[in-house]
Parts: sequence; C-alpha cells; structure tokens
Amino acid sequence: MKNIRLLALVALMLLPVAFAQSKMPDDMSRRVDALLAPENTQDLRKLLTDNQRAAWYGELESYVLKKARQMVVQNDLDHAKQICLTVIDINLDNQEAVNLYQSVNAAIVKRDSAAKKAAEAENLEVFKQQASEAKIKQDLSKTYKTVTNTSSGKKVYLDQDFNNHYSSTTWDVMLGLVNVKALVREEAFSVNYGLSLNGSLFYHGEDFTIGADIRGDATVLAFTGPQTVTWSGSGVMSAASNALNKYLVLRLGAFSAGYGFGVASKEPEVFFSPVLGAGFRDVRFGETGLLETGVDWYAGHLYTEGMIAAAGVHLGLTVILAEMQDFDIHVRMAVQDAFMLYSSGMTNDTKVTLAIGVGNYD
Repeated sequence: MKNIRLLALVALMLLPVAFAQSKMPDDMSRRVDALLAPENTQDLRKLLTDNQRAAWYGELESYVLKKARQMVVQNDLDHAKQICLTVIDINLDNQEAVNLYQSVNAAIVKRDSAAKKAAEAENLEVFKQQASEAKIKQDLSKTYKTVTNTSSGKKVYLDQDFNNHYSSTTWDVMLGLVNVKALVREEAFSVNYGLSLNGSLFYHGEDFTIGADIRGDATVLAFTGPQTVTWSGSGVMSAASNALNKYLVLRLGAFSAGYGFGVASKEPEVFFSPVLGAGFRDVRFGETGLLETGVDWYAGHLYTEGMIAAAGVHLGLTVILAEMQDFDIHVRMAVQDAFMLYSSGMTNDTKVTLAIGVGNYD
C-alpha cells in the first residue's frame, strides 16, 4: 500500500515536467512570425527542421498553418502555398497541410485563369479599338483630305466636297530651267532648247474655285534644224464648281505662238487665238503630288487664212520638295503640245519642261 502511494506521489511530481516538455515554448510563435516573409522561407524551413523531433512540433506546425490560412484570407495565395509546401516537405504525413495546399492551389489556378481571360478580353478590346480607329481613319481619308497648318504644324481634315486647301488662296511661280521643244513645221523637224516662266493664282471658295495661269517660253538654241527663235505664251482663267466636281475646270483665255524668227529668207509666223477648254486641276497624286491636265480649242483657226484646225493639250505633275513656314519649294514636270493643221501642212509644237519654283498649295 505504501508502495502504491509512493508511486502516485512520484507520478504527480513528474506530470508538470512532462506537460512542460510537450508544450511549445512561448518565444517560438514570435520566431515564426518573424520568418513569415517570402524572403525568409529557407530560415522558416530550418526552424521547422531543427525542432522536428520536439514533443511540441505538432503544435508548431499547426501554428504555421494557422498563419498560412490568415494569408489566404488576405488573398496572399502564393505566399500561403509556399508556406504549405514548406510544411509538407518536412512532414508529408501532415494531412491538414496537404488539404490546405490543395485548396490554395485550386484557388490560384482559378485566379490565374480568370486573370488570363481578363487579359484576353482586354487585348480583344484593344484590338477592336485599334480596328475601329483604323476604320475611322480610312473613312476620314475617303471623306476628307488632310492639309497641314504651317503655323501650328497640325493636320486639318477638310471635306472633300469642299476643297483640298486650308488657305482660301493658292499660288506658285515656276522657272523652267529645262525646256526642250520638238517642232514639226513645214515638213521640217527641229529640236530646240530654251527657258520658260509661269505662275498661277487661285481663290478657293466654299462653292467654287477660280483663278488664272500665265505661261511663257522661248527657245534660242537649236540642237537640230535651223537656228531660229520660237516663243509661245498663254493666259487662261479656270473655274470649277465644288458642287459639280471640284477637280473639273472650264478654261477661257488666250494663246499666242511665234515661229521662224531670225531666219532672213522667211517671214516669221505669229498665231494668236482665244482659248476655250476643259481640264482637271489639283488632283492629288501620292502624298505631295498634284496633277493638272487640260484640252484646249484654239478658235483662232476660224479667222486664220489657210488654217483648218488648232488645239492644245497639257499634262503636268507638281511635287513638293520642301515645306517652309510661308511657302513651299516645288518641282514640276510638264508636257505641252500645240497642234495647228493647215491646208498645206501642219505645225506640231511639243514641249517637255522641268521647272522649279515656290508656291503655297495649303
């Protein structure tokens, strides 16, 4: 009986010691809290590994998993997954850690899938926006023309049914440094070189466009044929109705040409005629090009002795070389032809011109 009492007394004395050894130390939770940052994962792993054989290790794991669940509540899923993996790597039999890991991983997959769909939807919206903007620009290019405001540098959209120009007036002055003429006259053929000068001034209103072209040229050097001086000149007014067609112009003016000057054996010939014609002007060609063409009837053949018919055609392309603040520098390539049919023969005057000059087509 005394032995039983003695054993009971010893057990009572050892019970607090055993309980103290199975309870996690108070400072352990603080150490865990200090190692919960993502950059401290390896230190947390070492802490768990070092205490894996302690009687209170299960309580330590439970505390770490409690912190992982708090991270889930705070939507820090990736960090919570990392904590769960750390616990599982050390103790694969911890079913609580395995279940929490599976739940967190499923949440991450769902989150990433939703984020991917949102990104795809955003990219699709951006694509639709870009496609819409591209279509708007395409529609603008079909409906409007762009001109550049020289003072601000900004592009301005103008209704194509109005006109091509930002300014109400356009002008140019061109010097033809290369002016080669092929002349067929009285069954003789000659090629001549000379210079030309021309200018224009046009007003562009809301309903109409009106202006004038003045052109003149003279050849003094003959590559082939007799050494003669020839010249020609014209002054033509043009008008267009924007409601009908802003490019189509009616032409009315005068044309004059002289041939055979400087030949002592022959009298020079001078032809003067009113001009009535039609053409197209300021037709956009590429980004900086402007096309002009026209066909003219020379009514002077009606009163010129021996002349049956007379007409002229021209085609020119003007390209902007450089844009200045108040004017632009242009180059122009042009072909002109004047044809006069006589009862005794014909005169065909073809000129190819390369000119450079200044102007303002904005």
